[in-house]
Amino acid sequence: MTYEFCLPDVGEGITESDLLKWHVRPGDVVREDDLLCEIETDKAVVEIPVPCNGTVQSLQVAEGTTVKVGSVIAVFATDAAVANVAKAAHAAHAAPVAPQENSPRAVSPAPSSDGLKTFQAVTANPPSPPVHATPSTRSYARQRGVALEVVSGSGPQGRILHEDIDRHLAAGKAPDTSSVRLDVRPTAIPLTGQQRRTPIKGLRRAIAETMVRSVSVIPHATSGFRCNAEAFVALRQRLQEHLGCRISFTAMVIKAMIPALKKYPYFNASIDDTSYEIVEHGDINIGFATHTEEGLMVPVIKHADQRSLAEISAEIDRLASLARERKIALADLKGGTITLSNVGSHGKHDLVGRPIINHPEVAIIAMTRIKPQAAVVNGAVVAQQSLDMVTSYDHRLIDGVYAAEFMEAVIEIIEEPGLLLSL
Repeated sequence: MTYEFCLPDVGEGITESDLLKWHVRPGDVVREDDLLCEIETDKAVVEIPVPCNGTVQSLQVAEGTTVKVGSVIAVFATDAAVANVAKAAHAAHAAPVAPQENSPRAVSPAPSSDGLKTFQAVTANPPSPPVHATPSTRSYARQRGVALEVVSGSGPQGRILHEDIDRHLAAGKAPDTSSVRLDVRPTAIPLTGQQRRTPIKGLRRAIAETMVRSVSVIPHATSGFRCNAEAFVALRQRLQEHLGCRISFTAMVIKAMIPALKKYPYFNASIDDTSYEIVEHGDINIGFATHTEEGLMVPVIKHADQRSLAEISAEIDRLASLARERKIALADLKGGTITLSNVGSHGKHDLVGRPIINHPEVAIIAMTRIKPQAAVVNGAVVAQQSLDMVTSYDHRLIDGVYAAEFMEAVIEIIEEPGLLLSL
C-alpha cells in the first residue's frame, strides 16, 4: 500500500515553507522518525521526520521549492496498518482550512490602461451603501483616521456631519479602515540590460514583510542619548574575573533595562490594533537582534527579570548560536515585548540611524560599540569611554518626555553600574 505524506503544519501560523534538503532517496528503506528532510520557514530551519516504516517510493518536490502546508511531498510504500496509523497522525496537519463566510475569495490582478496590474481583494460581501458626506466632512474624517463607512450619520437623509465623527471618536472606537478597498500597484522593474533576479523568500521575505508592516502601522519617533560608560566597562572586567565566564555588554544593558521597564510599563506594552487598546505585558521578554548569513533574527529572552546577569549572558550566547545555525526553535523567536539591537558588535564605524520597531512591540533600543569619545569633565576635555544609544518608539502611545525619562532610568544604572549587582 502507498502512503502520501503531506507537509505538516509546524506551528506558529506557517502556511508554506521552502524545502531545503532531502535526507532520503527513492528506494531507501526507512523507519519512523528517521530524518526525512529539512524545511525553511520564515523563522527557522525545521527537520521533518519520516512518518512511518517502509520504502521511499518517490519524492514529489525538488529541493529549493516553496511548498504549501498540506501538499504531498513524498510517497512511501508500506503495509496498510502502518499507513492508516500515519494518516491518522498527520490528518490534522494536512486538512485544508475551510474559508470563512466573509473572507476574501481571491486576490486577482486586473490590467490597467498603463500596463500595470492592480490587485484587489474580491469579497463575498455585497457592496456597501453609499456614504453621504460633504467634501469638508470627508477631509475632516481623513485627518482623524476615521472611515466614514463605520460612522452613523445624524444629518438629513443620514448625511454624516463633523459632530458624528467627534461622537464616534469620543465613544472610544478605533479608527477603522477595514471596509476601505485599497488598490495596490506593484512596481515592475523593466527587463533591460544585464540583470540577476532572485526570489525574495524564506527569512528575507519575512524580514521585508515585518519591516513594511512596522513602518506602515507605527508612527516612529526616535531619540538619541550618550552616557558615561567608564564604570560600566570596569564592572564588566571585574565580573568576568570574579564569575569566570564571559559577560557581554548586551547582557548588561538588558539587565539595566529591567527596572526601567517596570517603572515605565508603556515601553513593555503593545497596541491591539483591532480593539485600539493598550496591552501592558506582565512578562518582560526582551528580544535581541542577531545577524545571520540569511538575515536578521530576533531571539527572545523570556522572563528576563527573573534571570541573573550571568544567566542572561549565557542565554544570549546560546540563542544566538542556534539562530546562526538556523536550528533555533520557533518558540524562541516569539513573545518579545521589547527589542535591543547591538549595532556596535559589527564594524568599527557605527553611527546609529533610526532602528525600526519589531511590531507589535512599541519600542526598540539600539546601542553602539563602547569607545573613547571627547567629554568635558571638570571643565577639561578628556577621552571618556562612552556608549551611544538610540530608541525608536510608537508615538501613538509614548511621548518624547516619557521616552526620555525611560532612557534616563536606563542610563542611571549604566553610569552607576553597582546598581546592577542589586537587581
